[in-house]
Amino acid sequence: MSVEAIYLVWVVASLAMFRLWRPAIAVLGSCLGGWILLPVGVYPAGVAEAVSPYWVIGMALPSDVLLSKAWVAPASALLGVAAFDRGALRRLRWSWLDLPIVLWCIWPAVASLFADAPRPPAALATAYVAGCWGIPWLLGRLYFATRDGQWLLVKGLVLSAVACLPISVVEGVRGPVFYEHVYGSHPFRLDGIDRYIGFRPLGFFEDGNQFGLWISLCALASLWLARTTPDRRRFWGGAAAVLTAMALAAQSVGGIILLALGAVALWICGLARPRAIVLAATALLGVGGAVYVSGIVPFNAIAKETHAGREIVNAFRAVGRGSFTWRVAQDQRLLGAATARPVVGTAAWDWWRPQGTRPWSLSMLVLGQFGATGLLLVLATLVGPALAVAWSAPRASGWRPEGLPLLLAALLLLSVVDALLNSFIFFPALVAAGALAAPAAERGD
Repeated sequence: MSVEAIYLVWVVASLAMFRLWRPAIAVLGSCLGGWILLPVGVYPAGVAEAVSPYWVIGMALPSDVLLSKAWVAPASALLGVAAFDRGALRRLRWSWLDLPIVLWCIWPAVASLFADAPRPPAALATAYVAGCWGIPWLLGRLYFATRDGQWLLVKGLVLSAVACLPISVVEGVRGPVFYEHVYGSHPFRLDGIDRYIGFRPLGFFEDGNQFGLWISLCALASLWLARTTPDRRRFWGGAAAVLTAMALAAQSVGGIILLALGAVALWICGLARPRAIVLAATALLGVGGAVYVSGIVPFNAIAKETHAGREIVNAFRAVGRGSFTWRVAQDQRLLGAATARPVVGTAAWDWWRPQGTRPWSLSMLVLGQFGATGLLLVLATLVGPALAVAWSAPRASGWRPEGLPLLLAALLLLSVVDALLNSFIFFPALVAAGALAAPAAERGD
């Protein structure tokens, strides 16, 4: 069966979910199920058979792969909403926190006005961004803004990761096998699969790193549920044990570090006002990101031409983490091309092609394609709701039922950190961002 046919089947399945379940659960089934189970996309001929097709960028941005599960899954859910719950759309009330996502969804069309040769064309690029980013945000606003909705979202995240247990067990021992058996060759089936022990699973994700990120962030959510639901502690505690073990077994060091950072951040909320923590994290991300993409600090030159730099690179390689320094080197090599049109970008997805390589971080890909304006809109989309929630939150541990919005805010910020090194996005974070962006009246505060 072709990828197109599978997507069509998923649309029908999503409509059936809305027929059988209440809308919020059907939305989770369509989005989370689609993001986990569907084939990644319709790759150009020959790409899936390549050993390491560096030119395939993540599904978070429009490229030559325009038919992907990144937008098919949420679009199927929105179709179900339009067919079975149109009243939810009529109840929507916009707020100022919706402005960044609205501007981000139309920015590809604006950037194309200043481009020599937009690739893909403005209409397709705009529709793609709206599908991948805008629809998940909208669904979060419609169904997960209330406290009950947020609880349901977190539980859905945990169960979606638990559903990946068979993948984790089988592929941890045998290596990536599911995608090829079900859908055919995967372009990144061999990318970083060798781990200290066994293999890193791939499943039906874009990349093994995305599998590790998904499991790690959902493990954080499961630990929070186990801590805050005493009446179901045995169930959610079991899920937390399983997901923590899966995260460690996947051996995605970045995902494990983000899991630990999130756990510590929620605990620190009991020592300092959450607004101070989020402001500090935002400032660190902003300054660090600006330094990284500006080239003020010549990381590549330091790594190659100084004794300390060479020692650091050798240390990463010695522990099997050479990919980290390699990714940084790729990004630094392309700084000049990424900032050739610093404000609006090139509106071309393959702006890096003349260099014979591409950056590996979503932030650099956005910068080159849509300029600093696009990058700021992406950051505002993810960081803005987290900051808004933290601003009014009292000092109290995030490991309490009242800390549910802080957990979602942590997932947003951790997704931003990951986007500094990987070319994909944790798509459920967009649903969480929409949920946190709702006005207080819709949240029931």
